[in-house]
Amino acid sequence: MFKITSDDLAKKTDSQLAALFQEVAKGITPASPDRPAAQSLLAMIAAERAKRGPRP
Repeated sequence: MFKITSDDLAKKTDSQLAALFQEVAKGITPASPDRPAAQSLLAMIAAERAKRGPRP
């Protein structure tokens, strides 16, 4: 799976965050052993996008 920190996410563009979110979301399956890590990463990405706020 991915090893990404919140600092890594802060350096990504909005489009990169959206693409990463989609890639991680597609990789989650009920039987996946990495499911908890993937869900944590999705939450981190969502928090970073929320922190940036809406675009003007």
